[in-house]
Amino acid sequence: MMVAHGEMSLEGLTSTELAEKMMSEVDMDGDGQIDMDEFIAMMKKTSSGLGKANALSYNHRMSQLAKTVLVAHQKKIENSTVGEDMWMIHPLSNFHATWDIVVSLLILLTVVTMPLALGWDELNEYFFGMNLAVDFIFLLDVGKHFCTGYVDENEAIIMNAKLVRKNYLSGFFVTDFFSSVPWDLILKVVSV
Repeated sequence: MMVAHGEMSLEGLTSTELAEKMMSEVDMDGDGQIDMDEFIAMMKKTSSGLGKANALSYNHRMSQLAKTVLVAHQKKIENSTVGEDMWMIHPLSNFHATWDIVVSLLILLTVVTMPLALGWDELNEYFFGMNLAVDFIFLLDVGKHFCTGYVDENEAIIMNAKLVRKNYLSGFFVTDFFSSVPWDLILKVVSV
């Protein structure tokens, strides 16, 4: 059951104790989780049926709860790293994000130039060197995927090389590899 608003003293509590007290106030069925019905009841209680002073106090406590939950979630993410391979690229790093943006732009470039090169032979020769360089970067990207951790379905960051390889090989490796092979060069060498 919910605790009356005036009964909860906030002084002298740690963040964890405060969060537990607030959770017990909102968690009507006592399962340790706030389901949708409990959330709706909490929001309705916040917006109606309280005096102005009680509503402000309740809103403040709910704001504190939200902040505490966010901090706890951030700590959970920081502490939920599986593996310690120091040479692995962190999936949330700036380098990884920048690399993905560059590769995305190269994919966009390929989407624009490929139909042009297929339609006009003179453009195909003009784009040959650029396409070869892009294919080489895509092959580097395939190699980078073997060295980049990933976030699993439980929001844990996997930085174990063996698990990363297994995940990539059972995922997009085949598609990535065959789309990165420099087919233009192979066809040019074979036809000569």
